[in-house]
Amino acid sequence: MAQLAPPQKIESLTMLTQNQLTYDDLTVGDVLGRFSTDFTRDTVDAFASITDTTTRIYRDCSPTLAYDTLHAVKAFVELPQGTVHSKEAVEFHAPISPHLECVIAVSVADVSVRRGKQTMCLRYDVYSGSTLALTALKTFVLPGKSDLPDTPSPASTGDLGLFTEAQSTAEPSGLALPTEEIVVSQDLLDDFGRATATDGPIHTDPAVATPLFGGTILQGMYLFETASQMMTSLSSPPEWLSSGRLAAKIVGSSITGETVRVSARLLQVTAGPTNRADCAITATTDTGRTVFVARADAPMSVFNLVEEVPHHG
Repeated sequence: MAQLAPPQKIESLTMLTQNQLTYDDLTVGDVLGRFSTDFTRDTVDAFASITDTTTRIYRDCSPTLAYDTLHAVKAFVELPQGTVHSKEAVEFHAPISPHLECVIAVSVADVSVRRGKQTMCLRYDVYSGSTLALTALKTFVLPGKSDLPDTPSPASTGDLGLFTEAQSTAEPSGLALPTEEIVVSQDLLDDFGRATATDGPIHTDPAVATPLFGGTILQGMYLFETASQMMTSLSSPPEWLSSGRLAAKIVGSSITGETVRVSARLLQVTAGPTNRADCAITATTDTGRTVFVARADAPMSVFNLVEEVPHHG
């Protein structure tokens, strides 16, 4: 699987510009700078209360993905109206502490044209104090059609190498894990939007979103957080937040009034110093549309679940 290059040392990062950059300003490898969050413990607790209403996951640890929001993107890069957040990938390195200063280093992982669409992938390195807690890759597709020819780009850009072409198209099979159901309500979209800077009109303004989609649409990052929580069932929240890897493609939209069913399958377990589980996650609406597909590489310590799953190593 693809390995990310080491992050820039946080001490060496400086702000590249005080103005938002456009797509045309970005070059692969550019370090845009460091974004110092002003998140308080109340901010982090609000994220946890929205995404973990029963305090099942975040009883004894903080939600690392509370820091993987669009705040830092919007500080550096212009996202035109109609920009689509198409892919998200995260590698957890260490649990985050809400008591320490959190700084996000933002850099450009990829800039390309694919099928006539301008696409950019931004890298986040999230530090809790001096500890690297999270590396994330966020892929965005800009609105409109580009006349430029498609540019070569590795197929795995933005997904940590967790997807292969066969895995992207094949129906996953394996041991089913407990499912999660999400009732999409406007209150949920509004609350999550405020917490994560995903409060654009397609999520929060029915007058804008309904003619386009039939209603306001659920943020893809809410499904990503749900998938992340589901993976903790294979070990524990601290273990997952120390070494879990999750990559997702947002392939459709779910609207207010729908129920989304998130299901996961455990495909195989690889033995080693830390046993690892390969999982596939899918989110489907109650009308049968698939809106989200993901792959995860998770720490594995619950062996009584996996008697039917192939073991390797």
